[in-house]
Amino acid sequence: MMPDLAVSWDVLFDTLLGDRAVLAGRVREAIQAELSSYRAMPGETLDEEVGFQVERVLRSAHAGRAAVSDSELAELAAIGEARARQGIPVDDMLRAWRIGVEVAIGYARETAQRLGIDDTQVLEFVQSTLAWSDVAMVTTAKAHRKTELALAVSEETRGAAFVRGALFGTAPAAELRIQAEAYGLDPTREYVAVRAWLADGVPQRELERALGFHDPLQRPRGMCALVDGDVAGLLTEPPPASVEGVVGYGPPRPLDRLAESYRLAARALMTMQACGLRGAHDIASLGLRAAVAMDADVGDWLRQRYLEPLAAGGSACELMATLRAYLACGLHVERAATRLFVHQNTVRYRLARFEELTGASLRETQVLFEVWWALELSAMRL
Repeated sequence: MMPDLAVSWDVLFDTLLGDRAVLAGRVREAIQAELSSYRAMPGETLDEEVGFQVERVLRSAHAGRAAVSDSELAELAAIGEARARQGIPVDDMLRAWRIGVEVAIGYARETAQRLGIDDTQVLEFVQSTLAWSDVAMVTTAKAHRKTELALAVSEETRGAAFVRGALFGTAPAAELRIQAEAYGLDPTREYVAVRAWLADGVPQRELERALGFHDPLQRPRGMCALVDGDVAGLLTEPPPASVEGVVGYGPPRPLDRLAESYRLAARALMTMQACGLRGAHDIASLGLRAAVAMDADVGDWLRQRYLEPLAAGGSACELMATLRAYLACGLHVERAATRLFVHQNTVRYRLARFEELTGASLRETQVLFEVWWALELSAMRL
């Protein structure tokens, strides 16, 4: 650089550095005029940060370097992190950077004209400023996204803790009400607990959306979390019966009694899995099958009493199929025979054979009920 140009270069930067407070004020005003997200920030805080950025840009441009020192990187990363914690979107933050650069370049042109400095000096300033700003923008954007991700994970963790506390009944009632309000839920209403099997290959988000947890067009209907590999949560209303999946749900309960609803939801899910059912069911729709699936002691005794003796006759499968058809057809031999595609006498023979092997009478109501229980249990996947 020629001596006179070097002098002009120094004069320009000395003047800009001396005016950095004025320049920073212009930058802040321009940013807040265009970006509403920055208007809520305290003026002193924004002035301080903008002043730091203006000084760093000027000194780096004066030195003709785009490299950023470790201390500058740390300061820039801190700004990106702060913006994320303040809830300012990364796009707004980057736009604010561009506004700052535009204002700084415009001010440099004004200053150069006032001092009678050649446009060549301004062009070099612009190039140096843009080079340093590119590095700075990348640094702040990385820090912003990293912090944003960490905050999202932290928020998700807190939300999951709230859901588990409500479902397990481990959180105090007062705390549940406060947290529910914080998440946009009505703490005074009743909620339905749900538990859904997350099958292999099914995206978790897709299942949650099918249950009604994520509707951007409505007020939050509930919240969910993973519990032992299943999706569990609370909803303002039961999931649709035709939902694609295996979902158990409980009766409506207030937040401080939601554990009751969740216990029945989990029981409904287990029963559905045992019976190979799909959709959404509660205990009421599953009926006695819920008891069959849960009471292992009674089920084991009934299996020994009514099903194990059939193996001695060598036709256990035929006898069990006939019993199922007989019960399903309301104890009508003719209808059972039609269902099985056999003669009526074949059905009568098989029923008599069952009574012979077990010593039980199918004319007794209790025996009929116990046989039904044993047959239901034998068909379940437990």
